[in-house]
Amino acid sequence: MLKTLRKPLKPVYRSMIIAAAWSNRRDIGRWAKFAKRAAMPATRPSPSDLKLEARVRASLSCDPILRADPSIHDLRVRDGIVVLETPADWHNKRLALARLGQLKGVESVHTATDVNEQNWLDVDVLDVERDVVTARA
Repeated sequence: MLKTLRKPLKPVYRSMIIAAAWSNRRDIGRWAKFAKRAAMPATRPSPSDLKLEARVRASLSCDPILRADPSIHDLRVRDGIVVLETPADWHNKRLALARLGQLKGVESVHTATDVNEQNWLDVDVLDVERDVVTARA
């Protein structure tokens, strides 16, 4: 009897899964980039940074406004510094900085003003701090 009920509902389940995936496509894409980077030994961050980045991503995923925000392209974590790759005129900046700044282990949260120009966390941490000071001036 259970099979007779399940079989006609199979297309409904599939369409529900597809609809959920489509509505969260940006978040799924960001998690896929994270999984790809974490799986590759050459681009894998340290274990503590990897765990902190997963917590930061989970925090973004739990917030309905930030989860669906198309302006957040990706994020990186290095030594407690979180860098969000967003455009310069991002309207949810204060909300994200407040939410992510409350997480345990996060020392500071920054936004990359132009992600096409450079990826801040592929360089040394001292270079990141120098770029932050330069961007403020």
